[in-house]
Amino acid sequence: MKRTARRKNRLFHFLTSLPFHKSRRMRAAIYGGLVVVVYALLIGTVLPQHYSFTVGQVSQTTIVAPTDAVDTYATQQARIAAAQQVSPRYDVNPAIEQSAVSILERLFVATQTVLTDKSLTPAQRLSTLKASAPLGVNVSVLTTLLQATPLEFNELSGDSIRIVQTLLGGPFSTSDMKNAAMMIDQQLVTLDVSIKDRMAIAKLLLAVVKPNLVYDPVLTQQARLSAERNVPDVWINRGDVILRRGQLVTPATLSQMKDLKMLKNEPDYGMEAGYLLFVLLLVIAIGIFIQMRRGRIAKDNLHLLLYALLLTVLVVLIRVSKTAVNAGFAPSLVDAVPFAMGSMMISLFFGTSLALLSSLLVALLAASAYGFAFAPFFVALMGSLGATMATSRVQNRGVFMRAGFLTAGINFAAIGIMHLLIPNSTSLRGVSYDLLYGITGGLLSGIFSIGLMPYLETIFRVTTHIGLLELANPNHPLLRRLLLEAPGTYHHSLIVGNLAESAAEAIGADALICRVGAYFHDVGKMRRPAFFIENQIGGDNPHDKVAASLSYLIVTSHVSDGLAMLSEYKLPEPITAICAQHHGTTVLWYFYNKAVEEDKHAQPDIDQFRYPGPKPQSREAAIVMICDAVEAAVRSMQKPTPPRIEAMIRKIIKDRLQDGQLDQCDITLRDLDKMTGAFMRTLQGVYHERIEYPDPEKLLAQKNR
Repeated sequence: MKRTARRKNRLFHFLTSLPFHKSRRMRAAIYGGLVVVVYALLIGTVLPQHYSFTVGQVSQTTIVAPTDAVDTYATQQARIAAAQQVSPRYDVNPAIEQSAVSILERLFVATQTVLTDKSLTPAQRLSTLKASAPLGVNVSVLTTLLQATPLEFNELSGDSIRIVQTLLGGPFSTSDMKNAAMMIDQQLVTLDVSIKDRMAIAKLLLAVVKPNLVYDPVLTQQARLSAERNVPDVWINRGDVILRRGQLVTPATLSQMKDLKMLKNEPDYGMEAGYLLFVLLLVIAIGIFIQMRRGRIAKDNLHLLLYALLLTVLVVLIRVSKTAVNAGFAPSLVDAVPFAMGSMMISLFFGTSLALLSSLLVALLAASAYGFAFAPFFVALMGSLGATMATSRVQNRGVFMRAGFLTAGINFAAIGIMHLLIPNSTSLRGVSYDLLYGITGGLLSGIFSIGLMPYLETIFRVTTHIGLLELANPNHPLLRRLLLEAPGTYHHSLIVGNLAESAAEAIGADALICRVGAYFHDVGKMRRPAFFIENQIGGDNPHDKVAASLSYLIVTSHVSDGLAMLSEYKLPEPITAICAQHHGTTVLWYFYNKAVEEDKHAQPDIDQFRYPGPKPQSREAAIVMICDAVEAAVRSMQKPTPPRIEAMIRKIIKDRLQDGQLDQCDITLRDLDKMTGAFMRTLQGVYHERIEYPDPEKLLAQKNR
């Protein structure tokens, strides 16, 4: 055990002896390192896993889509199919109608010409007209034209042209040609002509009518493009199975993997940059909060390093759980990660406020590793918040186990709520495993906290409330020595501790550090207890026999002697700081005045009768300084009435302010006023006026007279 303690002590001295112990550059390096470590550990969980496949290769694993993406291959196929369903587009060619009308007009003109030529025989007329007739016109049609009366001819020619214009004035397709005879008959029904003439016109029109639609490639292409644009994107949803184990890789699956950035030659620089900014903003937020709180973590890089280490451990556990899930374990394995361990230890080491913010940070990182899913975020956050509140007031180390059980219960409830709010296909057995993982994560948080805390306390010399409570135990070896060797100092320290605790609570300082610091602030007086007034129970004052300069050295040495004792008993730095600073650089006026009396011809230098300092650097040290002076002054008062006590307190505070003893700590005038009220409430119960009771023997003698 001693060898282990020596090793831890050497490690602490090595860490604190490094030149960057309080360097701003080192602080920036720790924050930067935290960003790099978190990013490096989790970027692999955020980016999809990359594969190297070729078409026709057999997959050795089942691949699931890690995120949503547009399926370009399926979308393209759907658009091609939509374009193919678009029929070709045609446009009406007016030249077809004009040509048909022109043919009819030439035929009718030729007929009139032949009829007016009286020199031609009927056979010659038919032969001449046949030469002018369009191809396919039956001889019977020409005969009908030649035999028609002038009135019949005019009606026949006019009706023929009108019907052609009607049919070809609009779209007339190839399919319409199949029904051309019927369409012509429908037009002829309305005419007052003989059946013979009607048949002749029908045959004539069938010879000249033809489809007037011409294929239009521009309109066709526009229609197909419009059809393609109306096809919505086909999406790959997160969780869709892209490729099952044993299946062949097809062009479609290869395209899907490319869309999901899952091929090795498909880096996603946008997502990488986005996640880096995400981590950077989280760390910046934590850093700003730490600096605004102005705790020891904001001043001591060793404490900041411990905080970064705790976060790194949690991030490593997140990465391990994600790797296990990728290897085939249950996706809810993340619930078994002891996230609450970090919250418990951060709450103990650095306070509840930072632990609450850190709980949110870790929950966000956990969610990011699982595709920014809500369930991991909710479970991690609820468990961590519960653990933080459970450890906000620590009385002993057993609180961690109780916090572990509480976290297990909260995890159980949170996971159950998620299964109710987000129904899925998980079986009852799967839900049971999820709940078991949550309980395991809570219990592991308590177990790991109990196991790791003593080592971290020793290595990093972090002062915790548990350690302070153990130091406040009256059975502490150094306090027992103080009680036996300097009982007056011991009781003085107890009263100073009560005063300091009440004052700290009044202004929001660390009351426990103040109380424990007050208990140990004067332990150095054990070296020469008789030289301090509280230990002089009657008898001579040793200072009457020595020079003022020697008395000064003896009295002021109790600070350095105390620091040596505190170092020997390995008390934490906040306690040793209070011991070193509780007198600041105040003047020992009693011995200075004595020196003036000893040599009236030479005025002694007042600075030679000051404590060596340093001045209080924290509110806690300033509180103990004032409490030490107030308790000694009030104890020496003959009749400590409330007005006199308050006047004395305000005088001491005023003297410390005017002497500049409070210049190096962030205590305010409002704080000092609140402290005065707290001192009054405490001191009135300790130094109230007593009733002077008469001597019982005198009363008895008077009664017997």
